[in-house]
Amino acid sequence: AMVFCGHCQDDCPYVKDPDNGIICCGICGKVLDPNIYDDGPSFVKDSSGQSRLRGSIIKAIEDGCSISRERTEAKGRDEIWQIVHGLHVSGGDDIICTAHNFYKLALDNSFTKGRQTSHVAAACLYIACRRGEKPYLLIDFSDYLHISVYVLGAVFLQLCQVLLLGEHPIVQKLVDPSLFIHRFTERLLGKRNNAVSDTALCIVASMKRDWMQTGRKPSGLCGAALYIAALSHGYDYTKADIAAVVHVCEATLFKRLIEFESTDSGSLTIEDFLAKAYEETVPKCSAKYGEVLCEHKDKGAEHFSHGLCEECYDNVTHIYYVRNALVFMLHSLLI
Repeated sequence: AMVFCGHCQDDCPYVKDPDNGIICCGICGKVLDPNIYDDGPSFVKDSSGQSRLRGSIIKAIEDGCSISRERTEAKGRDEIWQIVHGLHVSGGDDIICTAHNFYKLALDNSFTKGRQTSHVAAACLYIACRRGEKPYLLIDFSDYLHISVYVLGAVFLQLCQVLLLGEHPIVQKLVDPSLFIHRFTERLLGKRNNAVSDTALCIVASMKRDWMQTGRKPSGLCGAALYIAALSHGYDYTKADIAAVVHVCEATLFKRLIEFESTDSGSLTIEDFLAKAYEETVPKCSAKYGEVLCEHKDKGAEHFSHGLCEECYDNVTHIYYVRNALVFMLHSLLI
């Protein structure tokens, strides 16, 4: 069996300590599950003073699942199927099977006890959507189930903790706002419009280059980009219309617009912005082999190595060795 290790950043085989039940990575040795379980048998005395084995006998997996287990799995799959078709999630049976596998893992860890099946199914489907980079937010699932997004968010975080997904890229990786642009555009305009979507995607790409994505939810960035793109193409939508589509308040949308205005791209006209975006997407020609790129390129110097003439190459090499010598001396003094 494999489990994700945050240190190795990969799915690795795990080793279970037979003495205390701790689960560790089989490659680097990092403790993945610090919970200690007593796997050995224990005996207790009954009222008559006789010793008996504590607990109950559990059937092996190969003996088959119980009827109750099969019924619970089927109920979870039905809930996932209903949410998939209710939200029109693409992927068909593949996304349903992926979410159902997460649901069965939740069952194995007794995560469904005390929680509604629809909440656990939605959390499993959200993990599957993030794994497949589907353009759906957690609030989309909470709106469909008519529950608070904080309630569903708590179930999602607890499930990630149980399944040891806290350090997995599924959870840690930032959600790309570009995934939601086409869906939000169609919801706003009532139809697909590639021109508005492409402009909004260019604006989102500019926001990402200016580090606006870091520490912010993707819906706010999408709302600001969609608002600017819609206005630039002649659509007269208010901030309230955009906020209702992307599920943010108007204050958040206004903040994202102010932040974008403070960037270099925010001071350009839409024509200049799109022209600049096109120039940045066109790949630049790389240097040819043997071409001199140093300061002596206009003086007829011959190519020596790595785009440098012999004089510049010797200077760079000398600086490199001097730097290493200084680092070694400082290290010796500190020791």
